Amino acid sequence: MNNLSYHTSVVKVGNAKGIRIPEDYLETLGTDVVLEKTKDGILIRSANEVAPLEDWDKLFLASDTASDAEFQEWDITLQDGIA
Repeated sequence: MNNLSYHTSVVKVGNAKGIRIPEDYLETLGTDVVLEKTKDGILIRSANEVAPLEDWDKLFLASDTASDAEFQEWDITLQDGIA
C-alpha cells in the first residue's frame, strides 16, 4: 500500500472498540504499539522505536557508564590516528 493515509471505521471488538489496520501497515509498525494523544488525534507508533531525543538525557543518566575492559581497547585504537 503506497498511500500515506488510510480511512477506517471504529468497530466493536468484544466489550471494547477497535480499528482495522491493513497488513502492510503492520509490517512496518509491528504488533507492539504505543497510542499517543495529540492535538490532532491519536498517533499509533511502534513501541520498538528509538526514544525521543528529549528523553536521551534521562536514559544516559540511568545507564551504566562504568569503565569496561572491552571499551578500553577502543580508547587505545583512537590514539593511533586512524579515523
